[in-house]
Amino acid sequence: MARKNKSLQSAEPNAPIDHQKILGLAVNTLGRNIVWSLSKRTARHGVLPGVYPIIAWLMQLPESTQAELSRLIGIEQPTMAITLRRMERDRLIQRKPDPDHGRRSHVTLSAKGRKLSQIMRTAAYEVEKLATDGLTAAEVDQFFRLAGIMIQNLNIDRYGRK
Repeated sequence: MARKNKSLQSAEPNAPIDHQKILGLAVNTLGRNIVWSLSKRTARHGVLPGVYPIIAWLMQLPESTQAELSRLIGIEQPTMAITLRRMERDRLIQRKPDPDHGRRSHVTLSAKGRKLSQIMRTAAYEVEKLATDGLTAAEVDQFFRLAGIMIQNLNIDRYGRK
């Protein structure tokens, strides 16, 4: 059962309901609130918001490349290069040269990165539980299904069909 969310209601009391539903604003606000809640739980362990998506993807992939991580996360390669350098400096990741491609390396979580990924996993579970309070399992599944479709549609617009 869906609940009315006052934080998404317009500050203008007479605004038509259609003007209250702005997908980008809702998703951005949701994302920022999730990051804030995660940060509150992980900051004392040295896990900062900029590394969340990289650690999350490397938890799911045995290894990746800088280019693949850039595409998956949706940030530009130079920004990814800087973030990966910091993560390597902080010993959160390891890079191994690709034997088939001289300029490419494979990125994996280090032992320290894997330890922090467990802290992140616990924090993410707590935040997801908070965010989905009052929703049924079917509604949460539907959210992920719809978000997946939207992400795919926008990735096609951004990167073209592959």
